[in-house]
Amino acid sequence: MPSPLGRRFSLLAAGGIILTSFGAITAFAAEPKNTSTIADGSAWYTQAYDNFPTGGYLTPKQADVTGPQRAPFGPGSHQITIGESSAQTELYRTDAYDGVKVADLSRLEYSELARPTTSGDRQPVYLRLSVDNDGDGNTDASLFFYPANNGTPVNNTWQSWDVAGGTIDVDGDNGGTTTLAAYADAHPDATLVNDKYDANHDAGSLALIAGGSLGGDTDPQTNGEYFVDRVIVGVNDKDTLYDLGGGSEVSGGTTDVTVDPAHDGGWKHQAYDNDVYLTSNQTLVDGPGTPPLGGGSLRFSLSSSENADRVELFRTTQYDGTLLRDLRAISYSTYQRGNTGNDTPQQPVYLRFSLDDDDNGTTDDTLFFFPANNGTVQQSAWQTWNAADGVWGVNSDPGPADSISINDYLVAHPDARIVVNGDASAPDQPRGGVAFLVGGGGAGQMNGTYYLDNITLSKSDDATGHTVTGKRFDLEPTEPTLSIGDASVSEGNKGATLTFPVTLSRPFAVDVTAHFATADSSATSPSDFTATSGTVTIPAGSTTANLSVAVKSDRTYERTENLHVFLSDAVGATVADGSAVGSIVNDDTRVDLGLSQSADRRLRVSVASVPSQAGAPVNIYRVTASGYQLLKATHLNSSGRYLALLNHHYNKGEGVTVVAVVDTSGGKYSSERGHLTIK
Repeated sequence: MPSPLGRRFSLLAAGGIILTSFGAITAFAAEPKNTSTIADGSAWYTQAYDNFPTGGYLTPKQADVTGPQRAPFGPGSHQITIGESSAQTELYRTDAYDGVKVADLSRLEYSELARPTTSGDRQPVYLRLSVDNDGDGNTDASLFFYPANNGTPVNNTWQSWDVAGGTIDVDGDNGGTTTLAAYADAHPDATLVNDKYDANHDAGSLALIAGGSLGGDTDPQTNGEYFVDRVIVGVNDKDTLYDLGGGSEVSGGTTDVTVDPAHDGGWKHQAYDNDVYLTSNQTLVDGPGTPPLGGGSLRFSLSSSENADRVELFRTTQYDGTLLRDLRAISYSTYQRGNTGNDTPQQPVYLRFSLDDDDNGTTDDTLFFFPANNGTVQQSAWQTWNAADGVWGVNSDPGPADSISINDYLVAHPDARIVVNGDASAPDQPRGGVAFLVGGGGAGQMNGTYYLDNITLSKSDDATGHTVTGKRFDLEPTEPTLSIGDASVSEGNKGATLTFPVTLSRPFAVDVTAHFATADSSATSPSDFTATSGTVTIPAGSTTANLSVAVKSDRTYERTENLHVFLSDAVGATVADGSAVGSIVNDDTRVDLGLSQSADRRLRVSVASVPSQAGAPVNIYRVTASGYQLLKATHLNSSGRYLALLNHHYNKGEGVTVVAVVDTSGGKYSSERGHLTIK
């Protein structure tokens, strides 16, 4: 049966393995090279003058600005404002190419936006090259590229113009029309020359110009704002992209996203070989060792005995449509080791971007980041790879010497964007232009286990390119569970503390935290305990912590009283049992007093202690207006009781108030007052 996937092989040189990938290869619009450069506008100069025979220099009306709209590269562009006079001519020029032969110009492009400040359309910024044909160092011709002669300019929108591929006008709009290549053929020694009018003003052979047509207020290059950005100049196939303008990127922060069995975070698992799709064997596990983020990672397992052509992918669609130039942070962490008996060093998980270079929505090129081309790979150790600043292979692995940077690729393809990639004939299969891969054959990624964690991807916003936000993906198995246990303490007489145990079901590689708060029950705050709330932390690698609640003591006999403690908002764990009961156990003595009279008007007194205070001293007092009168000093019996008939005789109608005080090891406790009127 024919393969539903197709087949394409290329050699992963650094790792010594075969890399399998899917999709057609298309030729570059411009071949990316590791000699490409992205530069700012520091090599460019502003200049302005009145375009009259006797006109003088003016103060340039130019500025580096943010925008407008979404600039073609970065957040800003270079602005030229025309409106000072009908003869105002503004130039933005560079002498970086003075002395370069016209024949050596292999690429020349720029992007512009024109908008009127009054009525009417405006013609875009045009480009001029000053050329010396005979080697005397003087300008013999000026080569002009006018967008209007090469297409249809549209105001208030960014347009890009290919000077090297277009027509040029020699010595102005009324001169002869040719191409850059044809001019170089006709003038093989033509050289770009520094067209410097005097010693006090910078100049340069390559200039971007607005204004100067002397057409008055109706001139299509007056009363307008003109913006330029993304100028690309190639000399002998060495390209420089100038990212012009101001505007700084603002950090919008990085969001931490946990990917676990219940939350995929936008990522999908996939596996295939050269013939069929397979069931992925990727697993979220603890470890190995101490992962760089959290306590777990994603494990890939490959075995030649199972399938020597297996490829495992961890992929996402959430960056599909993102311009490659908008990506900022690109990093991830790996760990790998051979299976038992396999001594071949194993290569780490690698990263793949599927890119659309011509805006037709299909994959034109594939960028691969291979860790082995970006450093020394260690076995059985976590390593973090900064792919944003690393080198990448295009459609294969050319090895470190011939790999390119993302900037190299962007100079060749400034508008490349990540594109959804996958098998359209298998709609049930995961798709996505960003994928992490393991396998494809070969000893360097077979018969081993491979781990992935700590994926960080950030990008500038699509609308303005101004704010950079990121996501950091923490790959974890199911989170450990957090529980709080009950606590109990005797009330005491000098304060006490309830200590609640908080436990984690298993150790975790980072601190686990949770919010806690007390709540009243039969015990109430502040009379029985001090209400409290805060954060409890179980340190990384540990499974226990305690939280404390202060208890208020008194000398009043009470029943055991309870309060509650609740856990919430756990980070790094799931709350399994988030409520606990704290019991304040009474340790005070209750003294019960009973009074009656005998026939001869004496007091019969009974005293009982709860709990029993066997043998404790007890004093019985009569309460009078002047104080306390001791009636009896004795001890409780072995049952914690006392019963006796006192000797004193009282008069009929006399009122007697009595209190009993028991002296215990925990302090002295009084009964409530008893009153009796003698009959």
